[in-house]
Amino acid sequence: MPRRRGHQEEELPFVALMDTMTNVVGVLIIVLVMVGIGLARSVNKVLSELPSVTVEEHAKLKQELAQAKPKQDPKKVDEEISKLEKNMKKAAETLQTLGRTMDKQQVKFIDTDTLQKQLEAMRKERDGKKGSVEKLLSEVTQLKARLDTTPVYAPPPAVVVKLPNPRPMPDKADIQHFLVAGSRIYFLNDNQFYDIVEAELRRIEPTMAVSREAVNGPDGKPVMQKNRAGQTWRKRKIVFDAKKLTDYFARARIGNRDVNVEVIPSPTWNGIPMKITPLPTGGETIDQAKGIISGFQNLLRKFKTDSKAIVWFHVYKDSIPTYLAAREIADQLGVPVGWDISGAPSFSLNLPPEYTLNITMPPAPSAPPPTEGAVHIPPPKKSLD
Repeated sequence: MPRRRGHQEEELPFVALMDTMTNVVGVLIIVLVMVGIGLARSVNKVLSELPSVTVEEHAKLKQELAQAKPKQDPKKVDEEISKLEKNMKKAAETLQTLGRTMDKQQVKFIDTDTLQKQLEAMRKERDGKKGSVEKLLSEVTQLKARLDTTPVYAPPPAVVVKLPNPRPMPDKADIQHFLVAGSRIYFLNDNQFYDIVEAELRRIEPTMAVSREAVNGPDGKPVMQKNRAGQTWRKRKIVFDAKKLTDYFARARIGNRDVNVEVIPSPTWNGIPMKITPLPTGGETIDQAKGIISGFQNLLRKFKTDSKAIVWFHVYKDSIPTYLAAREIADQLGVPVGWDISGAPSFSLNLPPEYTLNITMPPAPSAPPPTEGAVHIPPPKKSLD
């Protein structure tokens, strides 16, 4: 039997393939033609249904279309929108953070009404002070005007002051007191007035003395005293009525053309003080004292003859230049001199302790105990200058 041959693929003939492709293309062409015809009919239908448009209307529509067209690039608009969204997000986060911070710190908002009230109150206060400020400005203007018319101060000429040369006081010195006050030089003559007042006390003793008591010494014997005239009598302690004594010396006139002498007891002290007050027209000015025959130089020459006489100046603060000129005159005449600063334009001294008043003095305070190891410095001794 003959062997079968193997299966062989049969090839389509080329003509058949071409027929098939032609058929497919023809069908496609027919379809395209039909679609084109339908599309043309649709377009004609749309165009036929559209209203008629003139040239002017067409130009107007083109203009509106151009205006409606966005001027910015959409991409840039999108980018700006994204940036704004990011900024809004950050602002929201910041507000949230501020809200939390405010809650933590308990921040209180200021009340505008309260501030307005405070502002009004301050305005009223300002208006109230405005008058006083204007008054002060007026005073300042007046002071400036006065300052412009005030003459320039010219200092006084320099004064030469000698350095002190302390010397010891002679024993039993007879001190003659001068007061330099009001640019005048007064001879106080206190020794004479002292004797006059003491004589008055002895004269009025029978009528104004409250009690009398003889003074005995440590040996029990009477103590005798002598006045300047050399008269001797027994020392006694005499107590006067304070009111009667004050009234008496208020009526009495003791003094001279230069000074006035007063006895004015103190209500808290049982001693009797004597006060010498210069009169405004008394004494001598420094120009008068420079004269060779002046009362001041005559007194200095008289005291120079007494080896125990010492001239002592009590200088008030308003008459330092007057004292310096008077001191120069005393130095030229060779009279021993001492001086001190007087706290008042007057001179006071106390009468002898045997003359007292019927005034009960409070007990003196006890002195504090001395501090252990403290150094005691004695007061300076009175000396000549």
